[in-house]
Amino acid sequence: MNIIQDFIPASNGNRPGYALNPTYITIHETANTSAGANAAMHARYVKNPTTAVSWHFTVDDGQTIYQHLPLNENGWHAGDGGSGTGNRQSIGIEICVNRDGDFQQAMRNAGQLTRQLMDQFQIPLDRVVAHQHWSGKRCPANIINAGGIEMFRTLIPNASTIPVEEENNAPAPSPQPTSPPSNGSGNQTTGSIVTYLNSIGVDSSFENRARLASQNGIQNYTGTAEQNTRLLSLLRNGQESSGNTPSPSPAPPPSSGSGNQTTGSIVTYLNSIGVDSSFENRARLARQNGIQNYTGTAEQNTRLLSLVRNGNVTPPSNSGNQTTGSIVTYLNSIGVDSSFENRARLARQNGIQNYTGTAAQNTQLLQRLRNGGSNHSSSLPKARQGEGIVDYLNRIGVDSSFSNRSRLASQYGIANYRGTAQQNSRLLNQLSG
Repeated sequence: MNIIQDFIPASNGNRPGYALNPTYITIHETANTSAGANAAMHARYVKNPTTAVSWHFTVDDGQTIYQHLPLNENGWHAGDGGSGTGNRQSIGIEICVNRDGDFQQAMRNAGQLTRQLMDQFQIPLDRVVAHQHWSGKRCPANIINAGGIEMFRTLIPNASTIPVEEENNAPAPSPQPTSPPSNGSGNQTTGSIVTYLNSIGVDSSFENRARLASQNGIQNYTGTAEQNTRLLSLLRNGQESSGNTPSPSPAPPPSSGSGNQTTGSIVTYLNSIGVDSSFENRARLARQNGIQNYTGTAEQNTRLLSLVRNGNVTPPSNSGNQTTGSIVTYLNSIGVDSSFENRARLARQNGIQNYTGTAAQNTQLLQRLRNGGSNHSSSLPKARQGEGIVDYLNRIGVDSSFSNRSRLASQYGIANYRGTAQQNSRLLNQLSG
């Protein structure tokens, strides 16, 4: 098999440039069933300056694999944040699912590539994981349906069969600044926010654009053309934050049941009312509301959003999702980090030894947590000197989003949580004793 190194341009916002020392391999599926959506097509897609995500390899059923990033640089593919283990410590492999391809052969090809990478970086089999492992997203869907990552692991050969050439890999560039310079004029002709930020030497990644958007009053940034045009105009007119002042406190959560009334995203809306927004829970809500065969299409999501806004969904109680059989979905429903590392930590706390994420171990852990076992709200470590609430929650593996902090504040008797310094200090003291 042949690997073509067709790297994302260094100027693109989806080439973050952070150094990577891989300890995991993350398996994805492209979810694009269109005819012709093969590895070559995705190589063109990922190099588009407007593409927000990136990964290392795309594999189809042919004899050519495309590599999009050097193996000493990270990508944005795992959905676990800018500093998440999936994004910062794993190699991302996308498997094509185009309807005119042979998916079984594509999986076998991906298995060969995985073996080579395992050998090259001394990555053990139990660290070949699904995208779902990091973020709870139901990906790779076909592999999950066929038996999960354990099934895919059976396709990994016992010995290397293909070389991965790395002679063209350059050292990872230093991360760019995240705030525009005070007097930087930049490219005044482009209509692209990414090109403009690059021209003034500022990090143009999606995460940084979202941060700049929030600082400049653009809420719920998703990278739409309208939002990018508005952000570009604001930055050019000198309204950007210098980075020397703290970010504004998040807006208070909506009143009970109202949720975000401006978003067109079902995921954003469910998050705004404290409801599990995973694919599994959306599918459950869809069934409850008469939407059959939910696959997450735009039409289904729009219809579901309309229904739940009209009162056809109730936020979960503090006890979490009591109907799911998935430990990941359950942890997400109570605002707890569902990554493999945190599940392993919870397993140890609850007497489950040598946790590897098997179905039996996950079921056992789910039962123990539901029955009052140790989770994020008990036996928490002490806060470190100078540590803030967000850093503390991230360190102990708990969701640090505003919505989860608001939920925790309510549990600990802190009313009308708005994220002020005083409220955050009080919440930190309550949690860490």
